[in-house]
Amino acid sequence: MWAEKYRPRSIFQMLGNEENRALIVKWLKNWKKGSKPLLIVGPPGTGKTTAVRALSNDFNVYVMELNASDVRTREKLEAALGHISPVNLYGQRVIVFLDEVDGMYSKGDAGGISFLEEWIPKANVPVIMASNTMKDFMKNLEKMSEVIKWKRVPGREMFMWLKNIALKENVNVNDDVIKNIIYESEGDIRYAINQLQAAQENIVFKDVKYTAEEAVKGAMYARSFQEAFTYIANWQDDPETKLKITAATLFYNQPIDIDQRARWLSEADIILGRITRTQEWRLLRYFNMFITSAIYNVRGNFNQYLIPFTVVQESDRREYYRKLLEELKKSLHFDNGFIIAYVIPLYEMLVKAGKIKDLVLQASLQEKGRTKT
Repeated sequence: MWAEKYRPRSIFQMLGNEENRALIVKWLKNWKKGSKPLLIVGPPGTGKTTAVRALSNDFNVYVMELNASDVRTREKLEAALGHISPVNLYGQRVIVFLDEVDGMYSKGDAGGISFLEEWIPKANVPVIMASNTMKDFMKNLEKMSEVIKWKRVPGREMFMWLKNIALKENVNVNDDVIKNIIYESEGDIRYAINQLQAAQENIVFKDVKYTAEEAVKGAMYARSFQEAFTYIANWQDDPETKLKITAATLFYNQPIDIDQRARWLSEADIILGRITRTQEWRLLRYFNMFITSAIYNVRGNFNQYLIPFTVVQESDRREYYRKLLEELKKSLHFDNGFIIAYVIPLYEMLVKAGKIKDLVLQASLQEKGRTKT
């Protein structure tokens, strides 16, 4: 996806919010224990998350990112943050980033907000929070934080950015088309880039509905990303069914870049969770984009059934798998059964291929191989 390909890797290369970006840098440089956290409030797709992630590259820090709407209970937050170290194993300074804090509160999850109100003043690491809007239940967080009001990206800057992307991608897009994309995006740079990518192919969206097999096969063998997106966008099933069938097909075929495709699938799951909680159905366009990215150009066979792999848990590895499950749950958004049946075997495969470094599991797998021979 172009939105990821052209996501700025440095906070100094971003569009708009120059003063706000300078405030973030100044805050980080001057932070000490007891300093106020940052609370960045502004519309979606305008660079809040990108700005925080870019700190990792600019200042060699480790950004521990949590989607607050997914770890919103006191129990989950305490497990993730209760014993956090200010420095990671690689000697990097740790920053905690809580994204979408406006999606935390519900009657059953109020404990999550109270935990943050208690934990933040005593935190031994810098804390940054991001929110699309300021909700009533966030009043105490607002009082104890340095609030940055993030603005929409100016149209003139978006125009130059989109023109530059089109030039790099060797795409001839009329200026009027770009101006129309900017108008429709309402300052959402992520949406604008996705629309520019869609505009590279002059494909007319037909009023047609596809079955699961038609949509997935069409996306897998599409001639372009835009054509693949057309199949996914017009897939007649509900989003949850789309997610499960895409996962089933992806894990069944196991393409060589399955690690990246699994990340896109996880992003789709995060967005679906937010849609379910907030009924923000406009986010469905991003959900379909990530589903398309996960399945496009796989060139395999359609599969709608999640047939689990066997996970062998010898007695000496059972405790390790339990800890691994807890760690995977922090960064993924699937339930325990799905992680055990599908993600852990995938994780093992990536460790064997050298794409993930896990010395403990690698040694265990090697020992298992020697025992079999």
